[in-house]
Amino acid sequence: MNRISRRELIRKAWHISPGILGAPIIVFTPRWVTLLVVWGLAFLYTLQHLKLRRGWKFTVPIADISYRQMAREDEVDNYLGSFLFWVTMAMICSIFPKIAALSALWVSTFGDCFNAIIGQAVGGPKIPWNKRKTIIGSATMFGVSLVMLVFAHRVLGMQYSLPFLGLVAMIAVFLESLPIPSAYDEFTVPFATALLIWLAYGGELLGVTW
Repeated sequence: MNRISRRELIRKAWHISPGILGAPIIVFTPRWVTLLVVWGLAFLYTLQHLKLRRGWKFTVPIADISYRQMAREDEVDNYLGSFLFWVTMAMICSIFPKIAALSALWVSTFGDCFNAIIGQAVGGPKIPWNKRKTIIGSATMFGVSLVMLVFAHRVLGMQYSLPFLGLVAMIAVFLESLPIPSAYDEFTVPFATALLIWLAYGGELLGVTW
């Protein structure tokens, strides 16, 4: 077992916080409240990203705190991952039904988080097409994502097909494993999850209510 640094654990705690704090907003509030929250956060994280890119000198509420806790060495002049995550979730909550939004949120936060923690802690064989990722990490993401997809359906009182949810989880894992900059999976994973759920169940796009 490899030791996970305290900073990395703090980063992952911030990473899963939207999945914990955001889920009750999606589940229990009217859509306009959800959109107010996610688009507000999308604005703040976009502002933080632009601030870093352009060298602006002011403090962005919330986003500045999380940047100081979460930023990697390659994020000195940007905050691309969090910017993409919040803009993507704002788009998903605007376009898709509630089950798609909740599924995307939990796969992106919990699945990706445990992928990184277990992958770093256990190590083991690497994925052939991406030497930065481990097979055990991807297997963990698959298991956690599947559990969270089932949980999302149960929370909303919906029937589900386990093989279909397994397929959704598998696609999310594959997208996360691609050899592209890690920030981009903050778009590909949640958006693909939401799109697949919607394609399976249908439902009104751009609905006024959930």
